[in-house]
Amino acid sequence: MPVPFCSDMHPVSINRPLRWFVVACVLFLLTVNARADEPILIRFSHVTSEATPKGHGAALFKKTVEERLAGKVRVEIYPRALKYNDDQALLALLFGDIELAAPSFAKFRSFSRQIQVFDLPFLFSDVDAVKRFQRSEAGVELLDSMLSHGIKGLAYWDNGMRVMSANRPLRKPQDFKRLRFRIEPSAVMQAQYRALGAATVPMPFKQVREALKMGLVTGQENAWSNIRSKGFHDFHRYFTEAGHSFLGYMLVTNADFWAKLPDQVRTELENIIQEVTAEVNKNARDKAKADRQRVIDSKKADVITLTDAELEEWRTLLTPIWKKFESQIGTEILEQATLANQAR
Repeated sequence: MPVPFCSDMHPVSINRPLRWFVVACVLFLLTVNARADEPILIRFSHVTSEATPKGHGAALFKKTVEERLAGKVRVEIYPRALKYNDDQALLALLFGDIELAAPSFAKFRSFSRQIQVFDLPFLFSDVDAVKRFQRSEAGVELLDSMLSHGIKGLAYWDNGMRVMSANRPLRKPQDFKRLRFRIEPSAVMQAQYRALGAATVPMPFKQVREALKMGLVTGQENAWSNIRSKGFHDFHRYFTEAGHSFLGYMLVTNADFWAKLPDQVRTELENIIQEVTAEVNKNARDKAKADRQRVIDSKKADVITLTDAELEEWRTLLTPIWKKFESQIGTEILEQATLANQAR
């Protein structure tokens, strides 16, 4: 490779310091070229185990990418918060320490207050209603609601409806009195449990099992796959299915990183993400049923299904929370979310 500004000099005319400088120039240019030939590295950090829908999705993404973009893209997966918890992951994404993350919706409040719509209690009747909203105009626009902060949403990943647990049956709002509930760092969840009369303890998912074991928290809510994979039923006897809230994730990347990818690579990654997302969401439905049954079969847990009258008491108490967050989320988004409950 020609070395600019010194390639026309005769070797004998170059003194020793200049000779070493020329060698350094050549080595630097060769290193740059070598790096240019290396595959693009995508580091994916998440907090759940490999046995959950998110963990399954991350592994499938890596497998598919390295098959279809062999030599062009390489994927590294860091599950179980081995690299970052979800709060740290968003900062790492912005600083270029990772390229993909899939935090739960509650983690995005600092970047988009609108995404709080997914945490509102009893807003969505079931998972199908959530999916209808995510496919709506408002739902699609939420994926880009953090672009001004450098975060691009790529897809919605599911994990099913949340279940509440404690070592006492939770049937009525008064049953929550004096409980210490682990929550995600969510203003909506904090308002929800305060209305129910429980104290709230924001805590990373990785720490929940130990906190339950030590009695630092006496209540929690989560999807069945997370409950089973972490063995929360080793410490809690009663699990209440109120259908009050959905646990989902947004797959996100650094907006600049995504924009600078070669067009062909980015298009193929988008196709792969679409395929993986369909598999993740199907897997989430299947695992919710299977893991629920496995928890029951363990003989360590009792699952409580609320009566219509009990559910109405909960709804009467908790749905006024929507109004408290309407100005942050937006009236139009709330209206589209409500309409999503109508089967189409």
